[in-house]
Amino acid sequence: MYNVGTMRPATTDELDGWDNFVAANPDGGMALQSRAWGDFKGRWGWQPRRYVYELSGGRQVAAQWLVRPAAGQGEIWYCPKGPGVTSPADFLEIVHQTNQAKLGGVFARFEAEVLEDEADHHKLEAAGLIRANRDPGSKSTVFVDLSAGEEAVLASFNQTARRNIRKAEAGGVTVRPVHPSADNLHSMFELMKVTESRAHYGLRNEAYFRDYWSSQIAAGEAQLLFASQEGEVLAGVFVTFIGKRAWYKDGGSYDIKRELQASYLLQWEAMRWLMGRGITNYDLVGSPNRDQIGTGDSRDGLYEFKRKFNPEITEFIGCWDLPLNTRKYRVWRRLGERVAARLARRQPERFLY
Repeated sequence: MYNVGTMRPATTDELDGWDNFVAANPDGGMALQSRAWGDFKGRWGWQPRRYVYELSGGRQVAAQWLVRPAAGQGEIWYCPKGPGVTSPADFLEIVHQTNQAKLGGVFARFEAEVLEDEADHHKLEAAGLIRANRDPGSKSTVFVDLSAGEEAVLASFNQTARRNIRKAEAGGVTVRPVHPSADNLHSMFELMKVTESRAHYGLRNEAYFRDYWSSQIAAGEAQLLFASQEGEVLAGVFVTFIGKRAWYKDGGSYDIKRELQASYLLQWEAMRWLMGRGITNYDLVGSPNRDQIGTGDSRDGLYEFKRKFNPEITEFIGCWDLPLNTRKYRVWRRLGERVAARLARRQPERFLY
C-alpha cells in the first residue's frame, strides 16, 4: 500500500496495463499519455518516464512524463496533455506531489485539461507555477459528443455541415479505413503537405509521421481514413483513441475537387467509425481561444470548419511550469527557450514546443 500524497514510479504490473490505467484517469484518457506515444517519442529524443500519483480518497492517476536535456541547463520534464485530472483541486494536489518528489532538472511543464473557467490563476501561482511562454499546440478545442448515437449526433451539426455531407455523398465521395501500407502513409503525408502550404502551420518530416502513425495503429489505438472519388484520394484523417476518447490528430486534403466537400463527409464517417468502437467523445483538436474569434487569429480557418460540428469552444488552462531549479529556470526563460526554438525550427520532429 502506498502513501497518499506521493508521486512514485509505476510498478511492473501498472506498466503492463498502462493504457488501461491511463483510460481510467479522471479525464477519461488521452492518446498522448499512451505507451505507444511515449515509446515513439523515445525514438525522437525524449525519454518517457511513467509515474503514479496517489491522490486523496484512494484515487490514483497515471502520468507519462517526457524528459530531455534543455540547452545544456539540465533536464526538462513535459507531461503532454496531462497529468489526466480535470478538477483544479486534483491538479494542485498533483503539483504539490511533483514538487515534493525532488525530480531534479530545470522545470516540469504541466498541460492538464483543467477548464480555464474553473481555475484560479492566483492559486496556481501560489503553488509555485508560472504560466509557460507558449503552448505546444492550442489550449482551446472543440469537442463532439458521440454518446447519443448517429442520428442525434448528425442532427446536432450545423445545417451547412449536414448539407455538405449530403453533397459529398451525392458527388460520389466515399470514405474507407485504410491499412498503414507504405503507399497509404506516403499519400497521407502528401495530403498534409498540401494543407500545410495553405495554412502554414509547420510540418515535421515524413519519417516522424510514419513512425507514430504505424506504431499507434499497431497498438490498436488509431486509424487512417481516406475520402476518395472515382478512385482518386481527396482527403485523409488520422484519428487516435484511448478509453472512450478520440483525438483528431492529423488531417489533410488536396486542392482538387474542393467543391465536393469531401472533408465534411470524411469527418462524419470518422465519427461513425469511432462510435462503432464505443468512443463517446471526439476532440477536434485546436481552436482559437474564445476571445480570439474574429481577431484574425491564424486558427480562424480551422474553427470555421470545426464550428459546423459544434460551435462551443472548450478552453483549458494551457501549459504551466513548475521550476525545479529557480536559477536555471530563469536562464531558460531568458535565453534557453530561444535557443530551443531555433533548434526546433531546424529539427521540428525532435521538439514538442
